[in-house]
Amino acid sequence: MRNFQKLDPAALKAFYYAAETLNFTKAAEQAALTQSGISQHVAKLEAEIGVNLFHRAARKVQLTEAGQKLKQFTELYLDQIDTLLDSLSTEGTALKGLVRYAMPDSCLMTPHFSILLDKRKNFPGVNLKVTLCDSQRVTELLLKGDIDFGFITYLIPHKDIQYKEFVREEHVLVGPTEKSVDIDNLKDLKAQKFIKYPGMEVLFDNWISTYFPKSTPPHLNDLQICGEMNSLSGAITMVKNNVGLGLFPKHCVANELKSKQLFAYEKSKTKAEQPIYIIQPKEKYPTARVKKVLETFWQMKP
Repeated sequence: MRNFQKLDPAALKAFYYAAETLNFTKAAEQAALTQSGISQHVAKLEAEIGVNLFHRAARKVQLTEAGQKLKQFTELYLDQIDTLLDSLSTEGTALKGLVRYAMPDSCLMTPHFSILLDKRKNFPGVNLKVTLCDSQRVTELLLKGDIDFGFITYLIPHKDIQYKEFVREEHVLVGPTEKSVDIDNLKDLKAQKFIKYPGMEVLFDNWISTYFPKSTPPHLNDLQICGEMNSLSGAITMVKNNVGLGLFPKHCVANELKSKQLFAYEKSKTKAEQPIYIIQPKEKYPTARVKKVLETFWQMKP
């Protein structure tokens, strides 16, 4: 007969919050226990398992190697419980709860988000928490467990992350007139003034290596930066108002190019493209509601 008492759920709960916070006082607050209760449960676990789960020194608490393994197990155990409970519910309207994801604001300007909101009518019990930030921050949030999945516009390798290409994004250099983007060489490029915004460095490196592959590429900061914005839409507005040139995902300025409010550099048929990835944690089972949102996105894939 299997022994269901090997790991006491109450002790596991106390350990989980202690491992998350590395502070028994904060763990007690989050677990709705006393500090001595946290200590007693952790001591009980250590006695049952036969190893120390924490290093305790100079009022600091750190996980031992065994503690790190138990924390990973506990997270997986909690995820599996969520998945089981979700799977026992009926599909569609019975799905309930919060789905958290993050993406650069350029992704918000694709049709995908609007399509998701329309499809959400089929699972109204699912609430969305969407964070807009650059790809580096998206990766950090995923590793911290603050989001369920994310979109990134360039690869940031990490052993604990699973990457899948979602779509490809084209990058274009644009200006307010055809003459402003009439660039034949790097000298012409360096003579122009540019608008800078967070994440543009990655687009610039991709664009310059595509159109000037045999030249020693300049860094974005080597160019004349005449304006900076902390938002993509604000940077587009500055370019439309003839402040300087900008480099953007093409889908973000498609309407402006069509209406000839902006003009794109078109000296070559080559396209400066880069994948957009969906990232998820490895070794972690998504809940049914997260799977439903992800499935909705994957159904949009060209």
